Amino acid sequence: MASKKSDFKTVAKFGIPVTLLFMIFLVESLNPFLGIEKKWWDLKFSGVGHFTNVFSGEEYVNYEALYGKYLYKESDGKISVAAIDEATTGKYGWPFKRRYYAELFDKLNKYKAKVIAMDVLLLDPDRDNPENDKALIRGISRHNNIINLVSVDRVGKTIQKPIKGLIRNSRYMAQPHADISMDKDGHIRYMFPFYPVMYDMQEDRDFTFLYSELAKDNPRCKTECEGITIPLLGAAAYALYKDIPLDKFYAEWKERALILNFRMPKERPMHMGRNPGKLAFNNSTYRHISVRDILEDKLSKEEKEAINGGVVFVGATATGAFDHFPTPYQATGPGVEFHANLLDNLIHDDYLRPISDFLKIFIMLVVIWMPLLMISKSTTFTTLCAVATGFFLMVMSLWAIHFKYDIAFAIFLIALFISYSYVMAYKSIVEGKEKKWIKNTFSQYLSPKVVNVLTDDPSKLTLGGEKRDMSVLFMDIAHFTTISEKMTPEELTKFLNVYLSALTDIILKYDGVVDKYIGDCIMAFWNAPLDLKEHRTMACLTAIECVNKIKEINKTSEFSAKPNMRFGINSGFATVGNMGSNVRFSYTAIGDTVNLASRMEGANKYFGSSIMISGDVYKEAKDKVEARALGSIKVVGKDVAVEVYEPLAKKGELDAETGKLMKAYESGIKHFYGKKYKKAAEAFSEVLKINEADGPGRFYHELSVKFDKQGDEGFEGFFSLTEK
Repeated sequence: MASKKSDFKTVAKFGIPVTLLFMIFLVESLNPFLGIEKKWWDLKFSGVGHFTNVFSGEEYVNYEALYGKYLYKESDGKISVAAIDEATTGKYGWPFKRRYYAELFDKLNKYKAKVIAMDVLLLDPDRDNPENDKALIRGISRHNNIINLVSVDRVGKTIQKPIKGLIRNSRYMAQPHADISMDKDGHIRYMFPFYPVMYDMQEDRDFTFLYSELAKDNPRCKTECEGITIPLLGAAAYALYKDIPLDKFYAEWKERALILNFRMPKERPMHMGRNPGKLAFNNSTYRHISVRDILEDKLSKEEKEAINGGVVFVGATATGAFDHFPTPYQATGPGVEFHANLLDNLIHDDYLRPISDFLKIFIMLVVIWMPLLMISKSTTFTTLCAVATGFFLMVMSLWAIHFKYDIAFAIFLIALFISYSYVMAYKSIVEGKEKKWIKNTFSQYLSPKVVNVLTDDPSKLTLGGEKRDMSVLFMDIAHFTTISEKMTPEELTKFLNVYLSALTDIILKYDGVVDKYIGDCIMAFWNAPLDLKEHRTMACLTAIECVNKIKEINKTSEFSAKPNMRFGINSGFATVGNMGSNVRFSYTAIGDTVNLASRMEGANKYFGSSIMISGDVYKEAKDKVEARALGSIKVVGKDVAVEVYEPLAKKGELDAETGKLMKAYESGIKHFYGKKYKKAAEAFSEVLKINEADGPGRFYHELSVKFDKQGDEGFEGFFSLTEK
C-alpha cells in the first residue's frame, strides 16, 4: 500500500515541472490559453445579462440582474456623443461639410460644453470648396476647448497631419488609434493613454511618435506638450477636462496601458427635443445627441444639461460612416465610445488594475498544489474541494471588478483541472492496486462486509501501527495433544479444517478479524481496522455461538474425538498494524491486552470453565449476555488481580436447568467470598447435583470444603496462576 511519503514524492515529480510551466504561462505573451482567457473576460461583463435573458425570455437584456448591479456601472452622464447619425446625413449630406463643424462648435460652446473632442480625421483639404476649410478653422479659432486628430502611420513611421491651420488653432492634438492594443480576436480590452514605444523587427529598433513634431505648430499647447508622445483622444479629453497639463499626465502613464472597465449599454431616447411625443431609441453606452438637433437647437432639457460642463465627442454613427469594434456587450460598437469609455474610467479612477505578480504566483501555487497535497484524501473530498476552488476562482474573478481589479480565471482553472486530473488518474491506478492488495490481504481474515468498506475507502486502514481500544479473543481446543496423537496427519488436517472453518465463519459474522492460526488455536480481535462501537459484546457473542457450534458439530461429525473449546477474551488498548519484515508481514495486534487474553484462555483449565472474560469486557457485555463471576486472577507478569467472568448464553436464552444452576452458583459465590465456606459448599453441592460436569461449580465446591476444614490462611481473595 502506497505511503503518504511515496505519494508526495510521486506528485512532486509532476507538480514541480507543471508549476514552473504555468509560471511561464503567467507571462501574457507566452500564455497558450490567452484566447480562452479573453472570452472569459468578455463574459465577466456580459454573462449575467445573457444568463438572465435566457430564463426570462425577454428581448431586453438586463445587465443589472443578480450580481450585475454590484459590479457594472452606467456611463457618466456628462460624457456624450454629438452623433453624425442618419438624421444628420439625411439633412446635411455625407461627407459632412466642414463648415457645419464650425457651426457645431459654436452651438456646443453656446450650451457650455467644457471639452469638444473630434473623433473625425480631417487630413485632406476640401478641393471642391476651400471655403469650407476656412470656415472650419475660423470656428476652431474662436474656442479653446477643441481637440483634433492626427493620424500615425506605423508602417512608414510618419505622422499624417491635418489640413493647414487645424493644429495651430486646436487646444490639443491627439491620435485615434485605439486599435494598436487590439487583441487577435478584434476586441479592444485595454488602451494606451499615450502612444507607446513600438519595436521595429526589420530595423531592430524602438520607435514612437512624439508630440514635439506637432508642438511648433500648436502654440496653444505650449511647453506642456514637449517630451511626450501623442495622447489618445480620450486621454487628451481627460487632461483638458481635469485641467491637468499633458506633460504631468504623461509622467503618470507614459507607456502604461489602461484595462477598460466597460460601461453598460442601455436603451436611450433619440431626438428628445425634436419629437418628444414620438421618441425613437437606440442601444448605446453613452448618450447620443444628434448633430442635426444641435445645429437646429432642437435639444431637450436633459440633453442641454448633459452638454453643460461636460465632454462631447464628435463622431459619425450613421450606418457605414464609422469605424466599429466589438465590445463585451455588443457585436459592434462605434469606435468613438471606446475613447469615451477611456475618459470615463480616468475620471472615476475605476479602470481595472492588474493584480501583483506575487499574488498571481500565490494563486497558481494554490491551484496546482491543493489537489496534489490532498492525494491521500478520498476522491469525493478531493473532488468537492476542487469544485469549490474552481467556483471560488470564478467568483473572485467576477467580484474583483467591484474592487477595480482584473483577475484572470481561465489559466488558473486550467491549472487546477490539470492538477486535479493527474491526482484522479494517479488515485485510480494506485487505489486500484490498493484495493487489490486489501482484498488479497484481508479477505482471508476479514468479513466480506468489512473488506468492501476498506476497498471503498482505504484511508480507514492505518498501516504501520496505531494504538486502539480493542477486544482480543483466543480460542483453543481442549486436550488437543491427546486428540492429535490418536489421528493420522490426514485425519488431523481434516479435523482442524472442519472445526476451525466453522469457528472462523462465526468470527467473521460478528465483524471480527482473524489474526492468526497457531496450530489448534485461533487469535482474533475487534475494533480494527474499522471502528466497532460494541466490540466487547461482539467478542462475547462470538465465543457463546462458537461453544454452541462445537456442540452441534460434535453431534454430527465423523470424528471419534468430540472436543471442547476454551476461550479467553480481554479488552483494552493494543498496538495494531502491519508488522513483520520488509518481505513478509501480517496485520496483527500486540501488547499487554493481547497477552492477558492469551493467559485467560489458559486459565480456563484452572476453573474448569469454557469462556473467560475480563471485568472490562463484562461491564459492556453484561446487558447482552448471561454470565457468572469466576473470581479474580493474577497472571504471571502482572501485579494486579483481574476480575473474570464466564458468559453462558445470550441474554434471556438460558434454559431452565442452567437458570437454576446459576441461582445456586451465585449463592455459593456469595457465601464463599463472605467466608461462610460450609454454606458455600452446600450451595456448590446443589450446582453439581444439577450438572455434575460443571467445572467452576466443582472448583469452588472442592475449595469451599477445603477452606471449611483447613482454613483459608494465605488466600487473599484472588488466585495466582503460576503457569502461562
